[in-house]
Amino acid sequence: MNKLIIQLWQTAPYHPQLAATPFMLAASAAAMDIDVELHALGASVELFVRDNPSRERPVPPLGRELGAYVEDALRAGARVSACSTAMRDRGLYPERMIDGFSEILGMVTMLERCLGPDVTVMTF
Repeated sequence: MNKLIIQLWQTAPYHPQLAATPFMLAASAAAMDIDVELHALGASVELFVRDNPSRERPVPPLGRELGAYVEDALRAGARVSACSTAMRDRGLYPERMIDGFSEILGMVTMLERCLGPDVTVMTF
């Protein structure tokens, strides 16, 4: 089976118009039975904090909330892994994250997964 890793690098809750696309791709790929991992780096980990009002921001032009796109990806089967440094720097831990949050990974593990066979990496 092919694997798609979507790195959320510049994707952040304060730019909802730029943040929806990776989640739409994740939901579509998961619906095609592709193994999908979302790797949250830097500020993108904030997209997965439980009760974060930033996910309620509307995404133009439809006005759909950013959180709805995140939920679509998770419901379709995408898994979320967050950078351990980004989590530590923000004082976050797994219990503060939304349902569907999978794990915290170090950079070495993230890189190893990206270099695996049959892996495609997209960065947003």
